[in-house]
Amino acid sequence: GKEVERSQSLSASKNKIVKMSTKSRRIAVNENDFQVSKNAGDPCDDNNSISTEEDITEQTLGDEDNGNEAPPSHSKSILSSPLPQYPDNGGISCWSKPADKIFCVRSASYLRDRIKMPSGPAPFSCRGVDIWLTDNPERHIARHPDVMGGRLEEEDTFLVNFLLPFGNLVAYFGIPSSERIPPILGNLWTKFINGDQQYRDARLKLLPVVVNGPWIVKAAVGPGKSPALLGKVIPLQYYFRSPSKNKKGIYEVDVIITASSIAKGILSVVKGHTKSLTMAMGFIIEAAEEEELPETVLCNFQLHELHLEHCPQLPHVDLNEI
Repeated sequence: GKEVERSQSLSASKNKIVKMSTKSRRIAVNENDFQVSKNAGDPCDDNNSISTEEDITEQTLGDEDNGNEAPPSHSKSILSSPLPQYPDNGGISCWSKPADKIFCVRSASYLRDRIKMPSGPAPFSCRGVDIWLTDNPERHIARHPDVMGGRLEEEDTFLVNFLLPFGNLVAYFGIPSSERIPPILGNLWTKFINGDQQYRDARLKLLPVVVNGPWIVKAAVGPGKSPALLGKVIPLQYYFRSPSKNKKGIYEVDVIITASSIAKGILSVVKGHTKSLTMAMGFIIEAAEEEELPETVLCNFQLHELHLEHCPQLPHVDLNEI
């Protein structure tokens, strides 16, 4: 009788965990109405998963792979702006460029068969990532003289500014010349920067991929195959400045996490595990019509084992006077 009771108790516990995981996955508002291609090794195949950080990072650990000592432990001093690039700082509290193929995007036939495929190369390269601590996260942060180490204005840049309850997370991406952008994506980018608020909100997607991390984060964020249409659940603001004779083009999107209970719920889970988490994020302009397919990730970046207590405080500047 005791063995039966123990078996029933274990079964009930497993069912409870499954229900909790399923409930957590429902937090995100994602694209779920698609099939995945079944090619061997295809990251968009549900039967294939990325098991190691090295599988999706363009940088390597160098001498560590040759049997030498691992990189030194990370510094306890305040981090730089932008954050160190992997594998600097011992591979801790730094950013890197993930492999583009880990991001699942709409294939050329998506509108007919809902099949997705690994993305081609992202044309906008990451210049750096900042994390600034502040009780009052800034909007239109491109005005701040200290962002991107004070070098923001050196080239045309697309930046995404996440307004978090504890600060600003900002990723910066260099905008290449038009001939270096695939024609289909180039046309989408032009429509995006020239569109109105409604058009932009209906097109910008974020695809987060948990590379390494605890199951509770993976449950909250999702399996990494379904992008979230940001403007559907989170208020967005756009501060676009076209290039001129004397100034570079700066295109800022503010993602106001603080105004979304759904986003804050996911963030609260992620924040508690950043020291053991490696997460990649890809930004996609949605292809909604046949001639806009296939999709390609516009830009992406990856954060490694972030120690928030080492991030710098955002220097106080009255941005309204700039």
